[in-house]
Amino acid sequence: MAQIVDQFGRPITNMHLEEPQTARLGHLQSEWENHPTRGLTPPKLAQILQQAETGDITAQHEMFADMEEKDAHLFSVMQTRRLTVSQLDWSIEPPPNPTSAEQDEAALVTEVLQSLEMEDILFDMTDAVGHGFSPIELGWGTIEKTRMPVTASFRPQGWFRTPISPGLDRNELRLRDNSADGESLWPFGWIMHTHRSRSGYIARTGLFRVLAWPWLFKNFAVRDLAEFLEIYGLPLRLGTYNPNTSDDKARATLLRAVIGIGHDAAAIVPEGMKIEFKEAAKGESTPFDSMIGLMERSTSKAVLGGTLTSGEGEHGTQALGKVHNELRHDLKKSDARQLATALTRQLVYPILAVNRGRTSLHRCPRLVLDTQQPEDIKLLADSLPKLVNMG
Repeated sequence: MAQIVDQFGRPITNMHLEEPQTARLGHLQSEWENHPTRGLTPPKLAQILQQAETGDITAQHEMFADMEEKDAHLFSVMQTRRLTVSQLDWSIEPPPNPTSAEQDEAALVTEVLQSLEMEDILFDMTDAVGHGFSPIELGWGTIEKTRMPVTASFRPQGWFRTPISPGLDRNELRLRDNSADGESLWPFGWIMHTHRSRSGYIARTGLFRVLAWPWLFKNFAVRDLAEFLEIYGLPLRLGTYNPNTSDDKARATLLRAVIGIGHDAAAIVPEGMKIEFKEAAKGESTPFDSMIGLMERSTSKAVLGGTLTSGEGEHGTQALGKVHNELRHDLKKSDARQLATALTRQLVYPILAVNRGRTSLHRCPRLVLDTQQPEDIKLLADSLPKLVNMG
């Protein structure tokens, strides 16, 4: 029997199918995320992004995860885009003019994939839209004499790095170990979907990299708004004491009373001291709201291609809304095409290589995601009589 190779011509050994690769890298399983968004500043953000370009992408992707977790608007638009694709129907299509053997291969793959949670796999793969890549580790087993993936586990992007040694591909993703370049991924052990939101090296292709600066500016605006709301409308409390008083304890008591009276509405002070209420602080939240709104609209444009489909368009017409929805459909088709290609190469082909001895992607059955929009029946019904009358 010919040697089984992956889609890149690398030979497969039994070790690659017996256990997940990360089972041998226990230090990754015991790591805790550092949450680099705590105290994030423009210089620190620039340092994180620059660090990722030199191979160490851990802090960048931990920051990306924090961004989505802390920002409800960013989470909402990303969920909208991800769920749009992960809910699509899929099928395994044989090549044109298939032979009986090729039809049997398509039937085998369909049967195997129906036993997997394909909707969950598709959803985890769409995490690559924001991060640039999404790692899913496969665990193989044997069911009724068929070798097949029985588990598909999502792994954090922070577990990986890109090599820095001369002669190595800067776009290759490797597991972090104790070496400078990391450990190469095992053949048939991963679905490593790389999503191209933009051109460039893998460390710079994630959509969250575009959104990092708007997210930071919005974060500053939200913080400033919270501080503004804390003091807006509250009168200035001014405590006075006798200038001849030298008792530090008495002055400290007066200061605590001035601070606490704004919230507690009660305080005691020594005799001879008094508290005056000056005019309440004035101001408005419009500048903060404008900054937050601008950053959220920028986020919606980057993720969904427009603002009307995310509910932010205040003056959009129905026609403009349809244009934006068409753009969103184009994004769905692009996302689905990239997902289908990755699954054909990294899931369909491995199943056939292990079970049927397939050695190349030529005329390999392919996974297809159905992105066709439902027909407008009313439009069709209105148009048919006119077409008939026109002959």
